[in-house]
Amino acid sequence: MVELKVSLRISFSQPEKEGDHPFEPALRLCSNLDYDGVELCLEPETWARWRPLAWSPSLKAEERVKIRRVADSYGLEIASLSSDWAWGYSTYCPKLKYWQRGMEVLKEDICLAKDLGAKAILIHFGTSQAQSWQQTKDMIKELAEEGEMRGVRVGFEGGIWARIGLGGLKELCQMVDEVGSKWFGVYEHCYWPRGTTQPHEEINLVGERIVCLHSGRIDTKNIDYGLMLKALKKYYDWYWVFEVEMDEAEENIKLWKEVTAKYW
Repeated sequence: MVELKVSLRISFSQPEKEGDHPFEPALRLCSNLDYDGVELCLEPETWARWRPLAWSPSLKAEERVKIRRVADSYGLEIASLSSDWAWGYSTYCPKLKYWQRGMEVLKEDICLAKDLGAKAILIHFGTSQAQSWQQTKDMIKELAEEGEMRGVRVGFEGGIWARIGLGGLKELCQMVDEVGSKWFGVYEHCYWPRGTTQPHEEINLVGERIVCLHSGRIDTKNIDYGLMLKALKKYYDWYWVFEVEMDEAEENIKLWKEVTAKYW
């Protein structure tokens, strides 16, 4: 059986010592805690001037090489990227018809993913509203084609898809089927117990469309991991990416190892 890998969403931060790269504080933590890889969050330079940020349009070729080498030096794979800047962009461009520049940046993010060795990227349109199904499909096809050209799978998170006015996870699965590209699929992140569908139910709905698995911290009180991993085994055997606070990373991977040892 293929071993499931574990990853943590991280960002650049202030280096802990002179000469360090802004990627190193989080990489050092992940390496020490025995994570297999990381997901790098891409954020606009205007978000936090007090700390370094990863913003694909400003990362030149030599800096991309350096980022990958730094990750390699800690024995970590940059498995995936996440276009987090889209949240802020959507507040300025509330309709998808205004996303010309946004599409350019998303394509640059996909290119960055390729340069960093990532195999997948989480993309979304924040809270921008779609004007039509066909318009959105045309935009996604462009991104899928960029992903195919770069060798990077593009995934749209279901919970964020629900914000653009074209339905929920079922409709996202329909969009994946209509786009018809193996380079576009669902970035699965179940919101249970905040949401209405349990993880194993969502995974069975998404099926082979899954690009990557996201989740919050391990929650054995509310989630049946036996059912979840039984469903997951049918379709997926790559990274489980955790979106947790850095001070929760150690406890979370401990619980993850217990869950996967029992059910995977």
